Amino acid sequence: MKKQITPAMLRTIKSFWKWFGQNEVQILEAFTLNSKHDEVFNQLNRKLSYVSKRIGFILVGKKSNDEKVKLIITAHGYRKLYPKVNGLINNAPKSTHWNFQAFIKPNEDIEMFKQGIDNPYIFQDFELKTSELYFKPLEFNTFQKKMKIVVYLKNYKYHFDNDAIDEAVYIIIQDLIGEENFKKTISLVQLAQLPENPQNLVHLYELQEYIDFLNKINRRVKIEI
Repeated sequence: MKKQITPAMLRTIKSFWKWFGQNEVQILEAFTLNSKHDEVFNQLNRKLSYVSKRIGFILVGKKSNDEKVKLIITAHGYRKLYPKVNGLINNAPKSTHWNFQAFIKPNEDIEMFKQGIDNPYIFQDFELKTSELYFKPLEFNTFQKKMKIVVYLKNYKYHFDNDAIDEAVYIIIQDLIGEENFKKTISLVQLAQLPENPQNLVHLYELQEYIDFLNKINRRVKIEI
């Protein structure tokens, strides 16, 4: 039986959407025009934290004028937060400007990454393309089914002290394998500068395939890779 949200939480959720509706123009402008970016998104974070301080959001830009901006509400893989995330989406208003989605879902089509034609993720002061990221496994624990990895970035040496870049890579990985799978299978992510010759590394878009392969190992031991 699915856990239901309480009447008090439902009121909080409806209050959030009322505020969102009153401020959706400012939120759109902050995202598309970078207008009052920090001020608006700090306010959005604060309003969402009334539902849960551990719930987050991701905005995905439209690829054409006919598409809507997507607002993804994420639980970052924490199952206890699923009822609140579902409650938010189930009570979201109908909108001509927005699509609302519960959870970061896995990307099942990696062909665009193989061809290098994927759009970059644009953050406040840097951009990242999934097709340009690589990884190396450090350790895989077959009992827990969890893996530690290093992710390699082209210009990490210029951004290593930027706290936002860690969160950006987490978002990209979750967008590849889904937030629930990320929480379940990845125990540690380290970042490093991409070497000039990455021939011994694995494309990040192949991460799910790599996880599936390792999960076929039946021995319940910790494997150093």
